[in-house]
Amino acid sequence: MFEGLGVNSGNPEMEIDTISSVFVYGTLKRGQCRGDMWPFEPLRVSAVFTHGTLFDRHDYPAMTSGTDNVFGEKWDFRPEQMQRVLKVLDAIEGANQPGVPDLYRRVVVMTWGLGESGSAEHRIDADTSRKAYTYHYASDPLDDGFTHILPDHVTLGHVGPGVHWPTSLRY
Repeated sequence: MFEGLGVNSGNPEMEIDTISSVFVYGTLKRGQCRGDMWPFEPLRVSAVFTHGTLFDRHDYPAMTSGTDNVFGEKWDFRPEQMQRVLKVLDAIEGANQPGVPDLYRRVVVMTWGLGESGSAEHRIDADTSRKAYTYHYASDPLDDGFTHILPDHVTLGHVGPGVHWPTSLRY
């Protein structure tokens, strides 16, 4: 179902040893209300995009699989830090908590730097794309009062149009 969208809806726990990045698009970004809740300082934070569908509500965003260019940040950590990073983020995002329905699901997506070509052929080149964990909303966001953020005419690097949160933010 997610073929070609760069989404792994399987068991992301299987990739902990190989993926050491997290894509964030909302409250965990630098300068946002949860931007200081990370358990470690990252090695670097990069402006990137992934594919998805972004939704807005008065308190926080939600993302699901999709084909829009979603702009955000990729936080890179040391591989040995990832288990702790994911445990903390799972608790923040309401994912994988025993006895509690998931608010978000942790998934693996492909990300691309904003300085890279926007052509579809370039995006799927393994040399320029990087896997990262992110969190998709576990149910239909429209049922929970979210509004779909439509792509605007913002172009970042060679990529556009795209979506971002908060919607008034310009990179």
